[in-house]
Amino acid sequence: MDAINSRKPLRPLLLAALLSNPICGFAAPSDAKAGVAPSLASLTDYSLEQLMNVSVEVSSAARKPQKLEDTAAAVHVITRQDIRRSGMTSLPELLRMVPGMQVAHLDGGTWAISSRGFNAKNSDNLLVMQDGRVLQTPTFTGVYWDAQDVVLEDVERIEVTRGPGGTLWGANAVTGIINIVTLPASATQGGLMSGGAGNSEHQGMVRYGGEIGETGHFRLYAKDAAQDNFKPASGIEAHDKHDLRSTGFRADWSLPEGNSLTVQGDTYTGSSDHTGTAVSLVSPYSTPIGYNIDLKGSNLLARWKSALSATDEWALQFYYDTYERRYFNLGEQRDTYDLDFQHRFLSGERHDIVWGAGYRQTRDRMDNTFTVSYLPASRTDSVASAFFQDEIALQKDSLYLIAGSKFEHNDYTGFEIQPNLRLRWKIDERQTAWAAVSRAVHTPSRTDSDGRVVATVIKPAATTFVTRLQGNPAIQSERVLSYEAGYRIQPNEQVQTDVAAFYSEHKNLMTIEREANFAEGAYTVIPLVFHNRASATTHGLEWSGSWRPTNKWQFKAAWSWLKMNIRRDAGSTDTSIESEVGRSPQNQLQFHALHSPTAKVDLGASLYYVDSLPSLNVPAYTRLDARVGWRVQRDLELSLTARNLLDPAHPEFVNTSGPRTSEVPRSIFGAATWRF
Repeated sequence: MDAINSRKPLRPLLLAALLSNPICGFAAPSDAKAGVAPSLASLTDYSLEQLMNVSVEVSSAARKPQKLEDTAAAVHVITRQDIRRSGMTSLPELLRMVPGMQVAHLDGGTWAISSRGFNAKNSDNLLVMQDGRVLQTPTFTGVYWDAQDVVLEDVERIEVTRGPGGTLWGANAVTGIINIVTLPASATQGGLMSGGAGNSEHQGMVRYGGEIGETGHFRLYAKDAAQDNFKPASGIEAHDKHDLRSTGFRADWSLPEGNSLTVQGDTYTGSSDHTGTAVSLVSPYSTPIGYNIDLKGSNLLARWKSALSATDEWALQFYYDTYERRYFNLGEQRDTYDLDFQHRFLSGERHDIVWGAGYRQTRDRMDNTFTVSYLPASRTDSVASAFFQDEIALQKDSLYLIAGSKFEHNDYTGFEIQPNLRLRWKIDERQTAWAAVSRAVHTPSRTDSDGRVVATVIKPAATTFVTRLQGNPAIQSERVLSYEAGYRIQPNEQVQTDVAAFYSEHKNLMTIEREANFAEGAYTVIPLVFHNRASATTHGLEWSGSWRPTNKWQFKAAWSWLKMNIRRDAGSTDTSIESEVGRSPQNQLQFHALHSPTAKVDLGASLYYVDSLPSLNVPAYTRLDARVGWRVQRDLELSLTARNLLDPAHPEFVNTSGPRTSEVPRSIFGAATWRF
C-alpha cells in the first residue's frame, strides 16, 4: 500500500489497496518535387528537426491543425520514425523521450508517469487521449497503463503538451496532455505481421487492411503481449508478470461535399500479477499476499467531420468505453458515454475561432469488501462542458493573441472555469517566441469522494482498532495557475532547438487529516480523511535540440530541471506531504545518436540520466539502450534492441503497495516485421 507521504495520499493509497489490500492529417512539404506530394506514411517518418521544415500538423495544443512551430505551448512530437528506431515496445517506454516527463517502471505492469512534478503510482494530473477518446478512469482520474496496448505500427504520432490544457480539453489536464494519434485506415493497407521475444517479454501482432467500396478503407488487428516477472532488490523472482490480448478495427470513408466518417473499436483481456497485504479482523490481521488482477474492456468510437468551406469545418464525435477489473479485495466495472462537438471558422481577416460543447456520463459498480469499499457502491456521474477560443492576428503573419476558456459542470464540485491567455510571436521564418498564463483544475474522483480503505487492523487489548482512509464528499478541486514562456529556433537546416520555462502555483492540494475516532460495529475506526490543506509552487526549465550533420547521422539531446516547494496550510496535521518534493527527479538528461551507414541498416543508442528520488530512497541511475535494424528486403525488417546495458537491474520507483520492490532488469529483444 502506498505510504501516506504522497501529495494526494488517499488517491494512491486507495488505488494501491485495489492492488494490495480531432484527428489531423499531414500537409505536403513545401519543397515537394515535381508537384508530387509524398505519401502519408513517408511524411510521418520525418525526424524531429524536420518538423520545422515541413507542414507537419499537431492538434492537441490548440484543438486544430497547426504547424509545430506555430504552437504557443511546450509541445514535443514522437514521430513514427522515433517509435520505430527506439526499439521500445510500449507507450510508457516511448514517453521517456519527452523532455520534462517523469517516467518510472515500478514492475512488470505498473508505471508512474507525470509531467512537471507530482509523480506517483497512479499519477492523475495528465490528460491522456487516443484518437479523441479519453483514457483516464474516473475512479481516480489517472490511467490504467496495464490496459493500454495500442499497436505501435499504427501510431501516426504522439503529441505531448507540457503545461495546463484545461481551456480546450477540460479538467485534469493540469500538468500536460498526451495525445496518441493513429493512422487512417487508408495508410495501413495490405498485411503486416510483427513479433518479437526477449529475456523478459514477448509480443506478436497481425494486421490486415483493405478497401470498402470506392471511398472507404478498413483495417483489422489482433495482438498478444506479455511481460515476465522482474527481479526485486532481494534477488528473488517478483510476482509482477503481465499479459494482454487485444483485437480491434478501424474504418474510414471519404464522403461527398467535404464529409468524412471514422468508426473504430477495440477489445482486450488480460491479467496482471502483484504483491500486497491482505487485511482482516482476525489474527494475524495483515498478511503479505501475491494476487492476480483480471482485466477486460472494449470501446467503440464514431466521428463525423464536415468541411463546409476552406475556412469553416465541424466535427461530431461519440464514443462508448467499458471495462472491468477484478482484484482479490474489490471488483470494479465502469461504462462511459461521451459526446463531443467542435466547430472552427474564420471571422474576418484576424479571428480564427474554435468552439465546442460536450457531455460525458459514467456509471460504475463496485463489489465492496471489508478492506476496500465505496459508498454508494454504484454511482452515475456526468460532466457538461463548453469551450471557446479565439486566435487573434494582432500583426498578420507575426504576432497573435490567443484567448479562451473552458466552462464545465461536474457532480462533485459544480461549476468550474479554466481560462487561458497566450501570445505567439513569429520573429522570422526560423524563430518563434511564446508566452502564456493558464488556469486549470483537477476535479475530485470517485475515490477522493467516496472511497474507503482499511490500512491497518490492530488489537492491543480488548478493543480492535481499524485505521481507515476515507474519501470526503465535500472535497474541492485542486487549482493551478501557470506562467509559461518558450523559444524555438532553427538557425540552419541541420540544427533545431527548443526551450521552455514555467512557474506554477498549486492551491487546494489534498492532504490526509486525522479525525476523531468513532465506533462502528465491533471495532473502533481511526479515520484519515481527505481535505484541501496544502499548496505548492513548481518551476523549471526544459530544453531539447537536434543536429543532423549529414544524411547518415543525427544527434538529439534534452535536459529538464524541476524545483518544487510544498506547504501545509494552517490547521493541517499531515506532516508528510512535504516529502512529495522528493518523489520527482530534479534533473533529467538524455542523448540519442542515430546512424544509417547504408540504406538498409539503422543503428541507434540512447543514454538517459535520471536524478535520485530522496523521499523513496531511489538512487540516481544512468540507462543505456542500443538498437540495430536491418531491412533485409523492402517488406521485411529485423531488429535487435538491448536496454539497461550499464547494470543488471536498477529501481526506478518504489512499489510501496507491497512488501517487495521490483528492479527494471537488463533486457534484450529481437523483433521481425513483415509486410505483405
